[in-house]
Amino acid sequence: MLKYAVNELAELAHQLTISPLHLRLDQLNGIEKMLELAAPDNSYPYDLVCFHITGYRSRSNPPRPSVAGKKLIGDLVLMAEHISRKANIPRAALANTHKTQEELASQLSVSTKTIRRWRSRGLMGIRVVFEDGVSRQVFLEATIKRFCTQNEDLVRRGAAFKQLSEEEKLSIVEGARTLLSSRRMKLHEVARQVAENMGRAVETVRYTLRRFDVAHPDQALFANGGMPLVSERHLGIWKCFQAGESAQQIARALDCDTDGVEQIIREMEIRMLKEQRLTYVYSEEFAVPNADQLILGPEPVASEPAKPVRVPKDLPAYLRSLYDIPLLFTELERHLFRAYNYVKFRAATLLEAADEVEVTVEELAMIKRLLAESDGLKQRIIQSNLRLVVSIAKRHINGRANNFFEVVSDGNMSLMRAVENFDYSRGNKFSTYASWAVIKNYARTIPEDHYRYARYVTGQDELLEAAADHRAAPESEIADSGINELLVASMDSLTDRERTIVTEHFGLFGRKTGLTLEQLGQHFGVTKERVRQIEKRAIEKIRQALSPSAADLLTD
Repeated sequence: MLKYAVNELAELAHQLTISPLHLRLDQLNGIEKMLELAAPDNSYPYDLVCFHITGYRSRSNPPRPSVAGKKLIGDLVLMAEHISRKANIPRAALANTHKTQEELASQLSVSTKTIRRWRSRGLMGIRVVFEDGVSRQVFLEATIKRFCTQNEDLVRRGAAFKQLSEEEKLSIVEGARTLLSSRRMKLHEVARQVAENMGRAVETVRYTLRRFDVAHPDQALFANGGMPLVSERHLGIWKCFQAGESAQQIARALDCDTDGVEQIIREMEIRMLKEQRLTYVYSEEFAVPNADQLILGPEPVASEPAKPVRVPKDLPAYLRSLYDIPLLFTELERHLFRAYNYVKFRAATLLEAADEVEVTVEELAMIKRLLAESDGLKQRIIQSNLRLVVSIAKRHINGRANNFFEVVSDGNMSLMRAVENFDYSRGNKFSTYASWAVIKNYARTIPEDHYRYARYVTGQDELLEAAADHRAAPESEIADSGINELLVASMDSLTDRERTIVTEHFGLFGRKTGLTLEQLGQHFGVTKERVRQIEKRAIEKIRQALSPSAADLLTD
């Protein structure tokens, strides 16, 4: 697909392709005349360009914007090939002398690749159909004369250029390898220095290095983006650093410069950080000029003192310690989530802009500080909601105490993912969102655990049986989250059969989990697949009745 730099010229080219064919040669001559007038550093009114090509004086109201000369030249060359290809002009229709691409390359003593590269400078070619029925590109004599006159120095340098010998190509590769052994550099910087040393064009050196990497992947110097490849030596330095050795110790062991080792360590660190693919919930607040003061300012203070929490007796130490961490009130919860996502946004922005090879000590330190700050905010939110996970886990354990901590740990993982995905700007409470995340996870994992235990577990661990009554008492977290109210409201739209299937399968409202789709099918006298279809339809109804945050959790 042709890519024009200027939309107006793309539209004009399309109009020309559907104009009468007998006008095509006149339009091509008009393009050639415009190329003769155009200079890269000037700009030209669109109406003037249209007039020279079509002979029609446009009266655009309002006038269309002017076109930059450099973009105009490239688009005019593209337009000439475009409209000539569509017209299927026979070669015999050309009155002027013309040359094929190979003939022109021979006449000017350059390669066909150079001829193709000169198209962006204004060397206009047109497509004509030869006697054998094949469409080929040709260059009119008037076009060749005009281009050589406008680009005399360029044509002379092209003719003076000689092809690289195998020895010169080898010298370029070795020169690049020597530069990379002393300092990590990108392809364009290496090509520039090698070109200066050898008296060659930068593009020639870059092309030679690229061709070498393709032909010798086991000895390649650069990756696809022009970044220097990570060698075994760099991996060795990184492993030593991860093992606790300092840059000075590594430099002494390898008998090399400490600055070079530190640069390699910074490059490897930034590469590893970029592989993490940081995600965050974006807000327009992040783009305001005083975002740091607005978002990272003092934390809000509760309007009322926190109510004392009654800690159940005889709980294991882990569960008892959770009651030492206060719950987050609404304003503080929003503040922490906004700060958490903003800090990750800043870290991700700096990380994306950081140059792996040229990253500075200050840039890397700032990124690592922001990531540590985001981790701290995340841990604070998680710790304040751990009681919520325990409360939900107690209702899904079904008296099976031996895997209670395993169920809590599984719920904690769901809580961590919920913190990363929660959109605080919607105004919903996080406990509602997190509760659905944990319940949804348990709906998948616990039935599988029940099946496994039914087959392989022969005894019951009574470790937490004595705490059953204690665990049932503190349900303030669930009440605060509004889960029960949400479920009741969302199920009003379900039929009796749909409500029974969802309730029994997922163990809602205090019912035991463990009824499989097959068991439910036997109860209703239908197949397991039919029960699955009914459940899917019911979940869709529930999703429509829920708030946006809760509905998101029903999507896998």
